[in-house]
Amino acid sequence: MVASNPKSDAALVEPNAIEEILDGENAPEAEPTLPPHVASFLGEQLQALYSHLMSEPVPDRFVQLLAQLDQEGTQPDGE
Repeated sequence: MVASNPKSDAALVEPNAIEEILDGENAPEAEPTLPPHVASFLGEQLQALYSHLMSEPVPDRFVQLLAQLDQEGTQPDGE
């Protein structure tokens, strides 16, 4: 039989339950950090992996969507 955890059950029912849990004494410790050499290595690997994207053209559909958003942003509210 699985024991029920009232705090985790509350998180499924109440949208603000997570904030209530985190505000209490059970607040998590600071997020773990990576050692500097690991963070540097991962950064270099990600830059190498995604560097080719910087030289690729923006897809036409993205350009159309951005233009559409610009037009919507210049219209006064209510129109």
